Amino acid sequence: MTILLIDDHDLVLKGLLSVLRSAFPKTGFITARSGEEALDAVRGTHVDLAVLDLELPDIPGFRLIELLRGEAPGIHIVVNTVHEEIWTLRQLEQSGVDGIVFKSVNSSQLIQTVRRVLEASEQRHSGQQPQTAPGQRQPSQTASGSKTGTGCSPLSPKELEVLQLVADGKDSREIASILYITENTVESHRSHIMRKLGATNAADMVMKAITLGLIPPARLQ
Repeated sequence: MTILLIDDHDLVLKGLLSVLRSAFPKTGFITARSGEEALDAVRGTHVDLAVLDLELPDIPGFRLIELLRGEAPGIHIVVNTVHEEIWTLRQLEQSGVDGIVFKSVNSSQLIQTVRRVLEASEQRHSGQQPQTAPGQRQPSQTASGSKTGTGCSPLSPKELEVLQLVADGKDSREIASILYITENTVESHRSHIMRKLGATNAADMVMKAITLGLIPPARLQ
């Protein structure tokens, strides 16, 4: 396996390399500080996974995703970004990336995401069915709500409604109007959802909900 790390900040790039090399000692690594360097890398070497920043000095991140896939069909892509806005998350889901990791999270989440993508790739190549990562079991719908698959309490039907509307980009006032409840009640539901999912903000909440199958990616289109 070979992983390509793409970031124009030298300190960040070295940090990514150090963290992932320690976690995956048998994996090869290539680094690139621009979109052009990244494209040159995939032209000359087989790359299984690219971990990239969206903001590079020469090529916009979303365009680079398209170009990498054109040069290396089958390449897996994990985006490591500071952007936690819902609309950015929407674009990333629509682009079909294999993983999204915010730069504000602990390095263990990056390792977990990369491991999940690599294991899924290896299982596909061996003809096995990809499995969900530990703690990310397939959720099941119940009469009392939606299982989070994290060992926490399931989301109630009303919490699931609020979650879906947050994913649609609605703010608390709009959600309150749609569901005929007060804004304070909406904020209470949001707080409960974030606690149950272990989320730090709205974008993280939506991303984790998608990972757990509580929201289909099509919801963000």
